[in-house]
Amino acid sequence: MSWYPLGHGDKSLMEEPVFIELGKKYGKSTAQVILRWHTQMGFVVIPGSKNVDHIKDNLDITDFKLTDDEMARIAQLDKGVRYYHRTDAQLDQFAAWRPDFEKA
Repeated sequence: MSWYPLGHGDKSLMEEPVFIELGKKYGKSTAQVILRWHTQMGFVVIPGSKNVDHIKDNLDITDFKLTDDEMARIAQLDKGVRYYHRTDAQLDQFAAWRPDFEKA
């Protein structure tokens, strides 16, 4: 599972040359290239946005496929940076959460 796959809009991630290059090649944004890489890796992606256009763009990633070489180039970018951080208290709170269903 990939939480914050776009790194909270991390400028250095969004301006990574390989994503710009591949975005131009496929007619996609850098965010779409990043999301496509995650899904091709088999990860469940959970990009967050309140912007309707961004949400639509985040879903518009099924009409292209990255090559094996492109996938490998992107994998080489791993800098060991995590964008999702949580405390043990937050994890406990998340694990205890139960949805409040409407009663019929």
